[in-house]
Parts: sequence; structure tokens; C-alpha cells
Amino acid sequence: MKSKRLIVIAMLVAGVAQAQTQSALIPDDLRALVQQANANYPVLKQQQEQIKAGELRVDIARTAMRPNVSLNGSYSYITPVPQVTFPINGQEANLKLAPNNNINANVSVGQTIYDFGRTNAAVRQATDNVQVLRRSLEITQQTLDFQVAAAYFGIGYLQRSLIVQDSVINTAGANVRLLTTRLQNGDALEYDVLTQAVRVKVAQNRKIEIQNQLDRQIALLAYLTGNTNPDVSRAVNQFNLGVTGNATAQPFNLDGNIQPALAGNKDVLLAQDRLRAAETEILVNNRAGQPSIGFSGQGGYKNGYPLNVEQPRANMAAGVSVVAPLYAGKRYRLQNQVAQLNLNASRYAVENANAQLRQSIAQLNADIRSNQTRLANLETQVLQARKALDIANARLRNGVITNVELQSAETGVEEAELGRLTFQYQLLLNQLELKRLLGENL
Repeated sequence: MKSKRLIVIAMLVAGVAQAQTQSALIPDDLRALVQQANANYPVLKQQQEQIKAGELRVDIARTAMRPNVSLNGSYSYITPVPQVTFPINGQEANLKLAPNNNINANVSVGQTIYDFGRTNAAVRQATDNVQVLRRSLEITQQTLDFQVAAAYFGIGYLQRSLIVQDSVINTAGANVRLLTTRLQNGDALEYDVLTQAVRVKVAQNRKIEIQNQLDRQIALLAYLTGNTNPDVSRAVNQFNLGVTGNATAQPFNLDGNIQPALAGNKDVLLAQDRLRAAETEILVNNRAGQPSIGFSGQGGYKNGYPLNVEQPRANMAAGVSVVAPLYAGKRYRLQNQVAQLNLNASRYAVENANAQLRQSIAQLNADIRSNQTRLANLETQVLQARKALDIANARLRNGVITNVELQSAETGVEEAELGRLTFQYQLLLNQLELKRLLGENL
């Protein structure tokens, strides 16, 4: 009897509201999908490469205090060259003051000895930029994980909705067949048959819509995981065995200590990292106008030494230089002003991130309380639909009701169960979003 089948469906859907542990919220097949997403998602790979490039920039900044060694060589031919003529033993002799073939080959060494903290500031700035990149990667990975989880549970919800919707279509179709028979026997109107036929078409269109949503969710999951055929065969079981944990979704107490939430939220942490980077930018600009002390030296061979200007000879030079900027057209002062403005903006960004977190949690709390209330109301509606079905069965046994009215009561139970399933799924999404806002991982 269809009433027994409806009761079985109701028991399966009701299992969604059962309490569960944290580990049960994330089944093993979902964990496997999350791992696939972390391994294959292109944006994660892109950001990982950017972090590697940033780490290399830190090493590049450190090289400013390391020596620079280069091999230099040059050749030039000059004619005429200055020369003098004087008699020797009755003959004139020419003495070149410069060679025609000028040769110079040497190895030069240069190194900054002290730059009053400019290199350290540059290294710190590059390190802060890497930290910002790492935090952005954490946010992307966390968002990806929760997108995969939402898509996975959405697939299970839609699969379960299709099962309930098929039951609605079957019941409405039975009504059409019954009314068609009664029409042939003269016990019903053609209008009654058309009304029930429209009811079937509406239910079928709803099924098409649910199937379309399911296909879109599977396509989204395939994109997120990089798997063109993700295994979602057990997603529907999450709504059978009561492991979705909707009953455990509770509002977050904003009146208590919100510091743990601020300390865990990835967006707040990113804003704080950017604030530290802005503070370092101030330091870098303050060091930009500082003098620097450097050493330079070279050793090699060159010609041009009198009295034999053509003969290459060993030569060596070494020295210390001091460079002290005196005037740069107000550039350093303007750069400091820009850095200070960026620092102020970063401070406001941290305040805004804190306020947005409070707002998001407050809005999510409102959604949780609303969904819990509507779910409780739907529990009453489900109970009323079941009572109506019991009364319809009793009236049928007493011969005071038709089969059409009984099947309408059965359809009411199915539709009420579908509505309850929807709010249970919404509570599950609320729980996932709360975990994300609090900085928790799956």
C-alpha cells in the first residue's frame, strides 16, 4: 500500500535531523573529493607558483649585501698616438706615449659594506609579501574545500529530492488513471481528469528542474575536483543515514568572547598580514634616503705604461666609496606620505574585516534561527499530513471517502517531507558556512 511506502520515505528523510559527531559530518568519500580538489584545482597551483616566486624575491633581496664579481675585458686600436722623436747615436728614435693597441682585462669586485638597514628592510618587505601570498592560498584552499562540501551535500539533497518527487508523480499519475476509469464509467468529469493531468505535468516540470540543478552541481564538482566523473554515488546516503548534522547547527554567541573567531577567520588574518606589509613599507621608505658604504676593487692586466706602452702589465686597484643622497626632488618625502596613507587604509581594512565578520555571523545566526523555526513548523505540517492520511484511511474503510481523496492525502505527506528536507539541507549549509567564518577546516 502506498501509505506504507510513504511512511518508509518519511523515516528515511527524518533521519537527517539526528545528531552526529564532527567526524561524521565529513564522510570518507567527501574527504577523497576534497583531496582531489586540493591536488588538481588550477588556482591553487597558480598561487603555489606565486609563493615560490615570492620566496625567490626574498633571496634576491638578501643578495644586496653580497659581493658582485665580474670579468671585464676591452680592446681598442688608436692611431695616431702621441709620440716624441729624439736622436740616439746620430739616429732619430720614436718614443710612443700611448699604445696603438689598447688592452685591458681585469676581475672586479664590489660589495656593499653597510647600508643603514636598507637591505634588511627590503628582505622584511619581501617576506611580508610572501606571507600575504600564503594567506591568500589558505583562503582559496578553505573556500575550495567548502565549495566541494556544499556541492557534494547539494548533490545528495537533490538526489533525495528526486526520489520524493518521483513518488509525487506516481501518486498524481495514479489519480489520473483512476479518474480516467471513473470518467469512462460516468462517475467523474473530464475537468477532474484534466485537473489531475495538470498536477502531473507540474510535478514532472519540477523533477526536470531538480534534475537540471543536479547536473549543474555535478558539473561544478567536476570542475572543482578536476575529476570529470566524480564519485557521488554515496552522496544520497548522507540524507538516509542521518549523518548531515543539521540538528547540531546552532547560532554563534556574539555576546561572548569573539576573539577566537577573529583569530581564526582567514579574511581577518589576511587584512592583518597586509597591515604588517604596510608597516614594513614605511620602514623601507624611511631607509631609502640613507647613505651606503661600499668596497670596490679590481686586478688584471693592461698596457699603456711607459716606457714600453705596448707591453701588458699586472695592475690592481681598491677603494671604499660613500654615497649619501642629498636631494631627490622631494621623492623620498612623497613616498613616505604614500606609504603612510597605505598604512592608514590597511588599518581601516582590518577594522572593516572585523566588522564584516560580526555582520556575517549575525546574519548567519538569523538564518539558522529562521530555518530552525521553519523546520519546526514543517514538523507540525508533516505530523498534520500524516494525521490526515490516517483519517483518510479510516474514512475509506468506512466507505465515506474516495481513493482520489486518499491519494491526495498521501501526496500531501510526500510534499511536506520534501519541504522539511529542504530546510534540513539549508541548516546543513548554515553549519558549513559558520565553520568557514570561524576559520575551521573540514
